[in-house]
Amino acid sequence: MTGNKKNIMLVLFLFAATFFILVSIKSTKETYTVTLTEYFDTVIDITVVSDSDKSLAKCEEYIKNMHTQLSADSQNGLIYRFNNGEAVSFSDDANDLIDYAKTFTEDNPELFSVYLDPLIKAWDIKNNTGTIPDVDAALSKCAKKNTLNLGGIAKGFVTEKLVELLKSENVASALINLGGNTYALGQKSDGEKWRIGIQDPQNEDDIIGIVTAENLAVITSGDYQRYFEAGDVRYHHIFDTKTGYPVNNGLHSVTVISENPTLCDALSTAAFVAGLEKGNELLKKYNCSGIFVTDDIVYISEALKGVFEQSNSDYKYVFIN
Repeated sequence: MTGNKKNIMLVLFLFAATFFILVSIKSTKETYTVTLTEYFDTVIDITVVSDSDKSLAKCEEYIKNMHTQLSADSQNGLIYRFNNGEAVSFSDDANDLIDYAKTFTEDNPELFSVYLDPLIKAWDIKNNTGTIPDVDAALSKCAKKNTLNLGGIAKGFVTEKLVELLKSENVASALINLGGNTYALGQKSDGEKWRIGIQDPQNEDDIIGIVTAENLAVITSGDYQRYFEAGDVRYHHIFDTKTGYPVNNGLHSVTVISENPTLCDALSTAAFVAGLEKGNELLKKYNCSGIFVTDDIVYISEALKGVFEQSNSDYKYVFIN
């Protein structure tokens, strides 16, 4: 056999061997999913495309630990114990989140506050059957800034850390959903981007559209997530930091989209409080895109053209700068 033929045969052999290895690697990837209901008062779904499900167990362990760290409701939660005057020691991650939340509060004092636990406890939206609390008294307690509640940002932060954990486990494809806090890591197993439905805030059985996402957080806050009704008024869990009452500005939900889940979570709350025009300006300030839903109009950031797919004939769709 001549030298050229030997070289050709060697190249063909190496190509075949490489192809076999790649096919073998690809064939070991499967889809694994876990659903958790006992943490952060929400339903958590995590789907990974991987060669094993070991990363899901590590995700659950981390979620459980952070739930214990950050809960303001459970008597075993460190935030709860801190709020009741006990000396506690937070993890590095929890301290990082607390610092971030305090800074975001300082930067946006009329739109977001990490100090609203007395007000949240007074309203007790989850269990309230129609009682309006003493809002002034609750706000006076909030003004002391000696208690914390991270409900407006914690799930986004945990989502961010789960993404880091999965990457450290060499997981390149995953979909994380912490009760409306969604992150699409990489692409699906078929090479397509993830498709994330945005809940219709006025109809739990429908969506207002679909976002195609890759390495993006898609996080929603709305008046439909936790609320009670008294007369014709819906009292929900997103409060105006000035009045102490649930926000009433015509918005039903705000979805924020960017690469940073922690920022998205905080901004979805702050932009909801701000209202459509100021909320849109706030998102632009942080280089994020958004979707604002009112009674009959869905307003979408121009940057989401080609990313957001309309799907509900009950609404008019308007792109905004």
